[in-house]
Amino acid sequence: MRHDCSTVIFHCIDFRFAADIKAYLEDENLLGDIDVVSIAGCVKNLVDPAKETDAEFVMRQLDISKRLHGVGRVVLMNHLDCGAYGGRKAFASAADEHARHADDLEKAKAMILAKYPDLEVQNVLAHIGDDAAIRFERLERALA
Repeated sequence: MRHDCSTVIFHCIDFRFAADIKAYLEDENLLGDIDVVSIAGCVKNLVDPAKETDAEFVMRQLDISKRLHGVGRVVLMNHLDCGAYGGRKAFASAADEHARHADDLEKAKAMILAKYPDLEVQNVLAHIGDDAAIRFERLERALA
């Protein structure tokens, strides 16, 4: 018996975001209708992998979700102050950090769409405030 879901999400393993990601999925009406892939550094594994096999692993997870569950949408979610990127201290400014994540998310989106042009890909960047409050920013850029 086939069991389908609409979406697969790729997000970082960082525990600070777990409850808020669950709330985000509830707000988007995706709980119970989503495959969840949690990988340290999330899309960094696609666009700047430490090992070639890292990118292959991420794409294999998407292949499996598409084949077994018929997903039509991918949510790519990075977050600021990500340890895989070196955290906030690795960037000269908050604007530089934001730009790097936005660029990596767009590159990952392009990679996915090159293989699966039929998928919808949404990019989301999670922000963690000094008060530990988390907000989600949907990034919308036209591919060049």
